[in-house]
Parts: sequence; C-alpha cells; structure tokens
Amino acid sequence: MRDLVIIGGGIAGAAAFKAAAEAGLSVCLLERAAAGSATTAVTSGLFHGGLRYLAHDATTSLEMCREIAALLRERPGLLSRQVFLWPVYRGHRLGLGLVESLLEYYDRFARERSSPGHFRLTAEETLERMPALEGRGLLGSLAFDEWRADVPGLVKALLDEGRARGGEVLEGRPVSSFAVRSGRVVAARVRTQGGGTAEFYGRAFLNAAGPWAEEVADLAGARSVRLCLRRGAHLIVPQEPPPCGLIFPDPSGRYIGLYPRASEFWVGPTDDPHQGCPDRLEATAEESQRLRRGLATVLPGYGTAAGRTVVGLRPIFRQLLAGSLLSRDYRVIDHDREGIENLVTVVGGKLTSHRPMAEEAVAAVLPKLDRAAPSQALRPARAASRSRLASLAVSVARLAYHVLRHLIAGPDPGRGGEAFRKAFPRD
Repeated sequence: MRDLVIIGGGIAGAAAFKAAAEAGLSVCLLERAAAGSATTAVTSGLFHGGLRYLAHDATTSLEMCREIAALLRERPGLLSRQVFLWPVYRGHRLGLGLVESLLEYYDRFARERSSPGHFRLTAEETLERMPALEGRGLLGSLAFDEWRADVPGLVKALLDEGRARGGEVLEGRPVSSFAVRSGRVVAARVRTQGGGTAEFYGRAFLNAAGPWAEEVADLAGARSVRLCLRRGAHLIVPQEPPPCGLIFPDPSGRYIGLYPRASEFWVGPTDDPHQGCPDRLEATAEESQRLRRGLATVLPGYGTAAGRTVVGLRPIFRQLLAGSLLSRDYRVIDHDREGIENLVTVVGGKLTSHRPMAEEAVAAVLPKLDRAAPSQALRPARAASRSRLASLAVSVARLAYHVLRHLIAGPDPGRGGEAFRKAFPRD
C-alpha cells in the first residue's frame, strides 16, 4: 500500500512524483508508455514567459516568468538563452509599433526572466543578423530572448530525484479502471502485457494524465474534468538552424515560431481543436502545408526542405472563452466535492508552470493522508475566486496603456541596433 499513486508521467506527473517523494510520501508513478514521451516530448522546448498570452492572460504570464527565475536558480544547466527576431513586413496585421508595444509590456517581467528586454532593428540590421530572411517588404524587426530547455533532461532529473527518495516509476502501465469502494478510490488497475490485470493500492491517487485526464477521471466515476483538447503541430526540419529564432504569421494569420535546436529546427505550433481519442494522433496534410507555407514566406530557401510534422495535444480545461483566448492556466480538482474520495486531478498549465502545478496538487493530497506540508515546501491551493475575466480585463487595459504610450513617446532610442549587438553579440 503506497501513500500516493500518480497516473501520468509527463512533466506534471514527473514534477508531482518528485514533490511527493520530497514530502516523505511513498509514491508510485504509472505511465501508459514511456515517461515524457507524449505531449511533453512535442513542445517547442522553451521555458517562456507567455508572450502569446500576455494580451489576455497576464496573470499566467507573470507566474511563468517567476518560474523561469526559479529554474535558472535551481537548474541552470538545463537552460540556454535563445534570441528571437520578430520581423514585420508591409501588409502584416501587426505593425512595428503594435509589436513593440507588446514587447514593452513584456519587459515588465524582464527581471524575472533575467532578460535585457527587447530591441528594435531596422530592415538592414535585421538582414545583417539573418541574411536568409526574406528582404522584400521588410520594415524592420523586434528582438527579444527566451530560454530554451533540455526537456528530456528535466523529466529525467525529476524522476531520478524522486527515485532517490524511494519513489517507483513503472512505464508501459496504462490504467484501465479503478477499484472504488463506498465512494473511495482504493486501487488503480493496470493491463499487463499478458492480458491480465495488476492492482496498485494507494491511500490517495493523483490524475496527471494530460490529454487523457478526462478519460482517467471518468474511470473513477468523476465527471468534473472536462477538457478542450487543442492540437499543436510542429514541422521538424533536419537542417542547420538559423542563428536566431523567429516569430511570424502562418497563412491563416496565426503567429507561430521557429525554434532552433542542436542540429534541426522546429516550426509551429498550430492551435486547432482536436476531435476524437488522444491515442489516435497524426498530423494532417493541411497542418504540414500550412507550416511549410508560413516558413517559406520568411525563409524562402527553407520552404521546400525535407522534414516531418509531429502533433501534441494541449489539455486545456473547458471555459467560456474560446480559441486563442483560452486560458493556459492549470487547475487542481479535488473529487471529494463530487463524492469520490482519495482522487485529485491536475490539468492544464504549460511546461514552464510544471512546479507550481505539482506542488499545489501534492498539497491537495496531503490532508487525505493526515499529513501537513513540510514547512513552506509546497504551495496551498490558490483562491478559487480568481477570475479569468478579471485577468483578461487587466491584460487588455495594460496593453492599451503601452500602445498609447508608444504612440505618444515613440520608440526608446536606447533600444536600437547598437544596444542589441552589445546585449546579444554574435557567437
């Protein structure tokens, strides 16, 4: 009998495994395939501050920036700085002034991200740094930086640290059902390779199954986990990456990125609703073509490059907002409130927010075990009254302030090409 059984070995499950072991719990993690091999494996690989969400969910962006600061303190070897250019062309929906206003807003969180902030480059300065970029119609670019993460290394480190404290990780163990007695979850049943069933008993259970979280909760009779799965496709090009990352629109007008890696680069992600089972996940021809056409508009020499397209699913909880306005925040759900004891679900969030997700989830489990959190190591649940609409209103108001400020005062002369070259010299 273990104190805690965790279902799901992605970044959230791995972080919860470590947090639970450090809290002194006997813990077992059950992963349906290989740890970190599903959604976690097909992210853009960035620990970013949520620039994409800043205009409508600044609260999440600020929390993500604070987590970057924490990871830089604790695991600096897993992060490396990545410079991005955001080229602006004649006819783009977002002009130089609006993009710079957004990055000025992002600079509010620069200290948390250990960033020097943004810089504004002329068309000539942009092409000097990235000669392969399309020059026709180029008005200039904005430069900023994020942190590239060794995601497999992070997952491995979290699992290794949990194992070192006595935790057990079992891969290839898909949960097929739960044993529920008098409204209490007492065991997770797993299909074995021989076609049989093995039972893993625990005093508490944490559902960290990502895109499968709704399905896992349903197995226990819980109906409060309802997800809006979003497809995120990336084109992987096995060529020497450009010297900088890029932000640019795809043919639909959605802004995507180019993310350099050691010997390849990723382009994406898309953001479309997913219908059907999370198990059946393949990129469509339309997704691949959309990414290729977007890449060709900014890097003409790469548009016909060989490559493959991969897809991950974002497990976003259902909410009133839609599409790009969906909050990427996370939720911790205690199923006691619907009469199912000993089961907690953690869902949503981003790669960057894995630690607060895990700590809050484990903090929700401890009272079920008559255990208190060790000192301040785990964070309690946030106020349930936190309003998504309030965050949206504040985010829009702050962005409007920066837009007006930029219109009145103009660009900061201290953030031009010379300052950029000093902050980010060529290798």
